[in-house]
Amino acid sequence: MIARLPKLICIIVIALILPLANVEAKDRVICPSLEKAAELVEMKATRFGGDDWEIETKDESVFYVAVGYENCIFRFVANLSRFIPNLSDAGDEWGSPSKIGTLIESEGDVFLKHHVLLPFGSEKTLSYNIKMFDYLATKAIDSALEIKANVEPFRKSL
Repeated sequence: MIARLPKLICIIVIALILPLANVEAKDRVICPSLEKAAELVEMKATRFGGDDWEIETKDESVFYVAVGYENCIFRFVANLSRFIPNLSDAGDEWGSPSKIGTLIESEGDVFLKHHVLLPFGSEKTLSYNIKMFDYLATKAIDSALEIKANVEPFRKSL
């Protein structure tokens, strides 16, 4: 009986631990693959450190995505300072609360940012968000260039 006691204890311990492992696996959040999602929209995702990724678009511009894998949050960021030197050049539409994406100014640079939460989401859904972010960055640049073009003739007439 004494020789059987350690086996019995091991079986009891395993029986107690096994259901806990199943609960953790069942509750684990699964994130879509950023790399696969980028491929779906013919872009290239490259990990450059930890949870940070660089997305290269078809026209060879880049933006960045920081991924929080514990809750599947994807934080998209693009530095638009080369095209939009300050927020006053961006136009009023970017201050709208209904706008997807936000332009912010930090340390003299202008960034477009957008966050997406996709626990248990698909690569296809994430690919739509990648494509949308690229579109938003292009729209912000085009809007700023249009404002600049409309203001310059007025300045010349003064």
